[in-house]
Amino acid sequence: MPVLWIISARPRLRKMPQSRLLTLLLLFVTSLAALPGFARSPGPSTSIPLEDLGYQSMPNQFMLAGSSMLTLDYVDNKHLLLTYNVKRLLKRLPDCPASDQDRIVEALLLELPSGKVLARTEWRTHDRGMYLWNLGQGRFMLRVRDELSTFAPMINLSHGDAFRLQSFIRSDRRIGGILFSPEADLMLVETLDPPKPKATIYGDVHSSDQDQDDDGPGSTPVQIHFLRLVQKTGDEIEVHPGGIIHSKSAGRIPANSAGYIATLDQGQQHWAFNFQSYGGKVKELAAFDSTCRPSPILVSPSEFIAFGCHTSHTPQVVGAFNLRGEEMWEQNMTESYVAPTFAYAPGSGRFAFSRLLTRTALIDNTSVSPEMFDGQSIIVYQIDSGQQLLRIDASPIARVGQNYALSPDGLGLAVVRNQAVEIYDLPPLSPKDRAAVQMAQQSAPHIDGDPGARLSSGDGAATSIPAGMTLPNATGNASATAQQTGAAPAAPANASAERGQNQDQDQGQGQTPPSSAPPPPAPPPDSAPAPSAAQGDEQPTRRKPPSLYAPGEKHDGTPQQEEPR
Repeated sequence: MPVLWIISARPRLRKMPQSRLLTLLLLFVTSLAALPGFARSPGPSTSIPLEDLGYQSMPNQFMLAGSSMLTLDYVDNKHLLLTYNVKRLLKRLPDCPASDQDRIVEALLLELPSGKVLARTEWRTHDRGMYLWNLGQGRFMLRVRDELSTFAPMINLSHGDAFRLQSFIRSDRRIGGILFSPEADLMLVETLDPPKPKATIYGDVHSSDQDQDDDGPGSTPVQIHFLRLVQKTGDEIEVHPGGIIHSKSAGRIPANSAGYIATLDQGQQHWAFNFQSYGGKVKELAAFDSTCRPSPILVSPSEFIAFGCHTSHTPQVVGAFNLRGEEMWEQNMTESYVAPTFAYAPGSGRFAFSRLLTRTALIDNTSVSPEMFDGQSIIVYQIDSGQQLLRIDASPIARVGQNYALSPDGLGLAVVRNQAVEIYDLPPLSPKDRAAVQMAQQSAPHIDGDPGARLSSGDGAATSIPAGMTLPNATGNASATAQQTGAAPAAPANASAERGQNQDQDQGQGQTPPSSAPPPPAPPPDSAPAPSAAQGDEQPTRRKPPSLYAPGEKHDGTPQQEEPR
């Protein structure tokens, strides 16, 4: 009879040649890069050494604390604007107060890909706060104290004065923060009362009611000015005042020229969003589950992302939504982070997201050091799909996030890295991407009113021309009466607590939405009470009155050397 033989064999492991091992590893990495959502990190297509441009290294302490020491922007797809602080002896100006922190900023217009310097100039600023903003279409805005000027480098290059400044806005109040919509068609200027002098008796500071910066618990010292910007021919920019509102503190408003995103608490850790036009129209959007109050941020005229929490109070979940009422995708972020910032290219359906990765869950704003951070991560997203097109690190770390830029066509990312300006090529738009961009453009809401006519300021007042501001190119007139309707947002005087919720992200908790200005060291206002579970059970689908403000990082009234988006 046949006998069953059981054969036990041990496979012999042979040493794999190193060349074959490297080949298999390359194939594995290539297969990963083909997966959806995988962020490629190729080498730069262009690298411009900073040393050749006269750049001087910046102290890490200033960059980490939130000082604006370096900026990088696209003028158009083939030119960059690079500015940086230079060390130089300064002549003392007789009208400068002792508290000023004067410095010289050098600005260079660079040609791509050669890196050739086409024009160069210098500016003298009086603090270490943000001084430069990109207005789009080749225009920029410069701040010196509380006066804003504009310039258009490429337009005026042929005239021999690429950095010719035009007076834009002058404020009698302190400029505490400047925010823009993704397409820079809406500008929000947050101003505060100028500092009041202290009464001094024989060298001792004597406190009095006049010494305080506000008038008590019910005061609203912050004025938020809504200004619509229209790019004209040449280097002219037209300003259309949209009114002002008042608030207890500065903060980020997720708004564009047509309306704003309002967040509604549905109870049971369930949230909803509305898009509310300034003319009074309300569009109900998709819901979002989060254990903390979500923070919406517009990334195009008709799309926004929201930071939320799952099973904790750390906002490491990001969801993307459109104004057609759809949630497009959700992604998780595992690292602890602070100071998120954005760069936009709405015409390509893309945005870049930067954040500082931290080694600890608690960051002390008053004392920061490089040992607290793991680096600055920048990711480029396709808005409709959530695909990560590129992930790269920047160095040195810049807390205000002005060391990177996304090209207007969305096909290039410029970043300061390894003592050079590096340019990374991004993949072209697929037919699906182009269709999604066209759909987003068609979904953009129409302008049907002025912000000041829609938004209530505690006392029911809204003015057409911002108080204490001079607008040389201002046109149009906003309504002088604030409307009160059932869909109107809560008065900003009472909404500061909602904006102040979860504002310890810059203390390592990651709980605030991105902002274009660094947060102040002052503690946030008390949070508004959360609804009870019983209320959520009784009316689970009832939409409660929305809040105007996202719980954002606050802006300081006066830029400081230390940490003041």
